[in-house]
Amino acid sequence: MNRPTIKIEKNILDKFIEILTFLLIIVSIILIIIYYNQLPEKLPIQFNWHSKDKNGFGTKDWLWSNPIICGIIGMLIYKMNQYTLTLNYPKEIVENNEEFNYKMSTQMLRMISLIIAFVCLSLTLTSILSGLGNETEFGKYSKPLFLILFFGAPVFYIIRILTNKKNRYSKPI
Repeated sequence: MNRPTIKIEKNILDKFIEILTFLLIIVSIILIIIYYNQLPEKLPIQFNWHSKDKNGFGTKDWLWSNPIICGIIGMLIYKMNQYTLTLNYPKEIVENNEEFNYKMSTQMLRMISLIIAFVCLSLTLTSILSGLGNETEFGKYSKPLFLILFFGAPVFYIIRILTNKKNRYSKPI
């Protein structure tokens, strides 16, 4: 793999997305801290954990798993964004297209990280509200929304990379 190496500078939007991503995870943690003592011992658990009972309930301690797992994923994506050279691309990377392709890949990873943070906050909030007796209709709409976002973001960026004019002639002459 003999790809050109350049450093992609973050613009204001990139920095804003990274800050917002980590703020959403921190808000999830703060919500758990604020409402933890008011919650019943058993809460509806979103994932199929082994400690979940047959009715879909688990202990309130499992609330902590959302921000922990999403925070780890967010940090890994943040770190992965620093090594764009090692990622896979749908087109060959050469000198005339490296900046655009690297920028698109870093933006895509940031958007995926932001979506994960939003999922973390919404799952945490839904569990807390349900535990407090405030049922929401959000669960009915969140699954299709999250699927569209998780698959739509990468598809959007891949299409942008494939349709970029510089990528049409990416073979060196």
